[in-house]
Amino acid sequence: MAEDKKVSVVNFLGSFAVEVFRYLHDLFLLTTAAASGMFVRKRRRGIVLKYIEEIGLGSLPLAGIISTFTGMVLVMETVSELKKFGAAMYTASIVSVSMVRELGPVLVGLIVAGRVGAAIAAELGTMKITEQIDALKVLAVDPVNFLVSPRFLGGLVALPILFLIAFFLAIGGGFLVGVHLVGIGPGMYLSQTFRFVTLKDLAVGLLKIVAFTTIIINVACLEGFRARGGAEGVGRASTSAVVSSFFLIILANLVITAIFYFF
Repeated sequence: MAEDKKVSVVNFLGSFAVEVFRYLHDLFLLTTAAASGMFVRKRRRGIVLKYIEEIGLGSLPLAGIISTFTGMVLVMETVSELKKFGAAMYTASIVSVSMVRELGPVLVGLIVAGRVGAAIAAELGTMKITEQIDALKVLAVDPVNFLVSPRFLGGLVALPILFLIAFFLAIGGGFLVGVHLVGIGPGMYLSQTFRFVTLKDLAVGLLKIVAFTTIIINVACLEGFRARGGAEGVGRASTSAVVSSFFLIILANLVITAIFYFF
């Protein structure tokens, strides 16, 4: 019995590893195809602008509110500890560095993955089940070029801008708490805010948000293309898109942080 259990565990792990490899392989192929499709000259600007609005402008209220509250919470959490060492003025530096390096890109990525990723997967999943994607193929229209590339390009334009807006809103939220509740001077708070933020930090933050955009859009589209089984299949595709995007965002964040700040 023990040997049978060991064999079943090994078989499960092996099959799981194979499925993960296939999924990443399909995701890589879709990403490269979508990236190459962004340079097609016949791309209509109106479609790209539509997705920039849907992905970026549509996510701005939620991302802005959460980022502002995050900046406030960071000040509340850190100032009480820094006061013990007489270093309350460095609260602004902690907020700005943490937001530009880690929290800003991750928060925006998770928000967009939950809001936009699920919607894209549901839309493409519905098109797949109703055979609209097959109709595009019959008409000699590449589904990846027609459906994925404009969303990918729109996300690459919208999310870095959204990340920068979220960063400054977090700074603003921290400023309100730090100045009006903690009592740090406005000039001191603003000078400390950007004292330790370097161009490397900003570049890494932008690199992360570009990587997260690539994950969100292509995972959502892949799950939509893989949808099966009617309305339940669309629901599963939406759920899988969000869960897979969350996991890959955290993993990508770990890898990028390790490369630029650890090794």
